[in-house]
Amino acid sequence: MLLKKKTTSYLLYALGEILLVMIGILLALQVNNWNENRKLKRNIDNTLRTISSDLETDTLFAANLIKFYEANQENSLKIINREITMDNYKECPECASLVTIYQAFNVQKKGFDLLKNLVDDQSSEKDSLITDITKFYSVFIPVIEKSNDRMEHVVMRNFTDFEKFPWFVDLSQGRFNEDLVKYFVESEDYRKRVASHSILAAGNHLNAIRQYKINAVEIMRRIDERLKDKD
Repeated sequence: MLLKKKTTSYLLYALGEILLVMIGILLALQVNNWNENRKLKRNIDNTLRTISSDLETDTLFAANLIKFYEANQENSLKIINREITMDNYKECPECASLVTIYQAFNVQKKGFDLLKNLVDDQSSEKDSLITDITKFYSVFIPVIEKSNDRMEHVVMRNFTDFEKFPWFVDLSQGRFNEDLVKYFVESEDYRKRVASHSILAAGNHLNAIRQYKINAVEIMRRIDERLKDKD
């Protein structure tokens, strides 16, 4: 009986030790998870700051591009509507280069790339801001890049075609001889090129940039709202 009593006490002691060890391990895991979550939240906040900085750069550049393409469209309509003639062509020197110039819009993606590596799909579903940021970039990046490629392709095609004209060297040197001016103000070929370029530049490229800017401003507002109490 004495031996049995000692064995029972030993077993109870051993079980108590095991229970204490398990509790210690669980507490350690809980503390580790808490620290990891704090670290993740801090990294997400820093990444949101980077995204906000990227978007600020993008919106400033987008504003300049919008002005550029609005001016391009205004001059394009002068050619399309035959408002430029042999008598007044000097009033619109830009009208001769409407279809051989463009400006690409290169989206800043540093913050978005960091975000993709930081959060998984399951965790992002719980955060509406991260979800909307992901959708924003996933929609606009391919649209903008494709629009850039289209614009570059059309501009380079026009440039290559112009190389075949005898007045090309004069054009490259900014000299406007009579044949060159006549082509730009009277030819149906140039008028069609301007109309085609206008569809892509104002109808697609400009609209995509405008929509990007509008949505970027809203994303920045929401990021600022999220971080204002943490700075």
